Amino acid sequence: MLAMTQIEKDPRETQESGAERRRGLRIEQHRPIKVYEASIARYFGGQTEDVSSTGLRLTLPAAIPVRPGKLLSIHVGLNELGQPLANRRQMIPARVVWVDRSNESTANTLHAGVEFLASISAQLDAA
Repeated sequence: MLAMTQIEKDPRETQESGAERRRGLRIEQHRPIKVYEASIARYFGGQTEDVSSTGLRLTLPAAIPVRPGKLLSIHVGLNELGQPLANRRQMIPARVVWVDRSNESTANTLHAGVEFLASISAQLDAA
């Protein structure tokens, strides 16, 4: 079996011109999240690193099986304590864009960037 790539970089870091590729303004904000991973029917806790109208940068447990292209459902807590229950009907569908597992060995976490699917469909409908 082939070994998986340890790091799949944030696409904004790989652009040669150094210009920002994001469509939305990002704001550093740390909020609790719940992620539902449908292929294993399990919820994971995590935290946002920054937020925008088009996506999130997340810190997640290293055990969550994510890779670019994977679809997740995400619930973002409204305050520092979060909300005790995440109802799947209130969760936001998102696609994983990049994954960075470089800190996995020390903190048992990974970083990932996700893009909201609802925003994408709304933009396609408007075009």
